[in-house]
Amino acid sequence: MSMVTAGVAGEGAVRKGAAPSAVSMAVLGVEGALVCAALFLSALDADPGPRTAPGGSFGALLLSPLLLLLILFAAAVLTVGYVLPAVLLAHWTARQLTGRTAWWWIPPACTLWVLPATVVPAWHLAGLALYAAVLPATLAAHHTVVRADAGRPVQPCAAILTWGTLGVLCVLVVGGVVVEGP
Repeated sequence: MSMVTAGVAGEGAVRKGAAPSAVSMAVLGVEGALVCAALFLSALDADPGPRTAPGGSFGALLLSPLLLLLILFAAAVLTVGYVLPAVLLAHWTARQLTGRTAWWWIPPACTLWVLPATVVPAWHLAGLALYAAVLPATLAAHHTVVRADAGRPVQPCAAILTWGTLGVLCVLVVGGVVVEGP
């Protein structure tokens, strides 16, 4: 099974998991939600006024659905423009050199997209942040392709989103306790 057909049910077949692009978007969406939770907590901590007053952190809460849509759009763009090409490049390179695919080909393939950022010193941090954000999604997409090629069921996006939501809620609860502390 190739990356194009991973997770896609054929005629009469039962779908056993998600496509690599869906898994990548789910992972990037969870990462984006975690960043939003951290930004919300930092806005809550920076707000010097009363915690129930409109504006400030309350405004950040009202803007969170719009921010979530922006994160989902960014996840789709990163998946199409970065994650899937990196997985394809890593798999092609691995097959050419060793005859099989392995996860350790993914980090070097992801590096190629951030190499232009190393030319400009002001872009180093942005390139590192992009690499750190996209690497887990790329590894998850690779894992999906490898499991689908082996005929094993892949991780459904619902499980990724459920565990991610639990992680975001934990960050908000623990962060809220720390911010509101004594």
